[in-house]
Amino acid sequence: MTDIAVAAAAPPPLHSAFRKTKWSVIWLLTLTIFSALTVGGLLAPIQEAVKVDLGISDFQLAMIVGSATAIPAAILSLPIAWMVDHHTRTRLLIVLASLWAVGTIGTAFAQDFYGLFAARLVSGIGAATAFPVLVSILADVCMPERRGRSMLLISIGAWAGVAAAFAIGGTLFGWLEANPSAFVADMPPWREAHLLVGIASAVLVLPLFLIREPARHEVEKANPPLRVAMKAFWSRRGFLGWLYIGNFAGGFAEGAAALWLGSVLVRQYGQSPGEFGGWVGLVILGSGILGSIIGGFTADASQKLKMRGAILLPALIATALSIPASAYPIMPNVTLFAWVLFALLLGGVIINLVNSAAIAVLLPNEERATSLAALAIIAKIVGGPVTAGVIAWMTLLFKGPTGLGMTLTWLGVITGFISLGGYWMAMRNAPRPAAEALPETPPVEAA
Repeated sequence: MTDIAVAAAAPPPLHSAFRKTKWSVIWLLTLTIFSALTVGGLLAPIQEAVKVDLGISDFQLAMIVGSATAIPAAILSLPIAWMVDHHTRTRLLIVLASLWAVGTIGTAFAQDFYGLFAARLVSGIGAATAFPVLVSILADVCMPERRGRSMLLISIGAWAGVAAAFAIGGTLFGWLEANPSAFVADMPPWREAHLLVGIASAVLVLPLFLIREPARHEVEKANPPLRVAMKAFWSRRGFLGWLYIGNFAGGFAEGAAALWLGSVLVRQYGQSPGEFGGWVGLVILGSGILGSIIGGFTADASQKLKMRGAILLPALIATALSIPASAYPIMPNVTLFAWVLFALLLGGVIINLVNSAAIAVLLPNEERATSLAALAIIAKIVGGPVTAGVIAWMTLLFKGPTGLGMTLTWLGVITGFISLGGYWMAMRNAPRPAAEALPETPPVEAA
């Protein structure tokens, strides 16, 4: 039996002064991530209609659904994370939310590939970089031992947004197609769907003005220079490096599902967007809610174990259980497809929530947003252009009507085992929780 290294004995923890959880702020943050991921995934279920209307190629479509959101994540996530750790976060969140609303409305009026790419790029700047802002604010409105449960609501909001993208995108598209003059005459249904959702997301920016910037807690060094911050980040490479490997490898299966789920259902199961939009949305929502509950409570409960990196144990277990679920695209019928997909997504929700909770608990305040931004970059790059390229290459090995499904299955199994090893090593190299390792200091007010 392999033993997990036990954390070295330490003096009694010096917990931060008690502060009441600000649930009103957490609910507003939940609504915000819901909006971000709804607009971010709205194109996925109706992309075939977009392709036909604009006359774009498969390669151009892949650029729009993958690269257009991956580019802002790769270029801007770390600079924005630096701003999160050093400036007023609530103002930054308002700017980002405004960008994804403007980009979604702009998508409705794009006339060609370049216009659509630009609109998606603007939307992606907001939606792809907002998560570290949300988690940084959340960490300062609740105690460390309650962050897993607080992250539960954020996670439910995120997965509800992903589910709403499929449900709204597919269902609204079908309804607008059947009622072409319901809102804007002579506007194609996919454009109307983006216009309506974009306006709704713009309205949801308004409540963000009610959030007051919270004081920062568990600060190792207030407003450190970039060089000092990067040195501290590098000093934790033994933990963060393995955590990122686990996240990188595990992101392939989720990225593949997000990009190719609709195509598999159309090509292998004969489903249309109007037929699968509703039930796929329910699968995503159900797995998101259940996974968030399991992940939130197990992340908090695992911290009580006398084990190094115990907070990551739920992610390790969920990764192991998710590997067989990679077979969802080769199931013999739609019903089994749905249940196995549910299992895969359930594991992914638990893993993602525990990842974020681990960073919020184990790292000092001023390093959290940067670390979360790095996770976001990995997720976007892997979930977009990298996954698309790998799958395009692997489909040359698996041909025929089920070739895409076999490709997705093998990709999920191989990367699942790599991810499992990454989380195991991250646990073995995990630091002590920030609230225990750092002496109690007065809260740091925003600059």
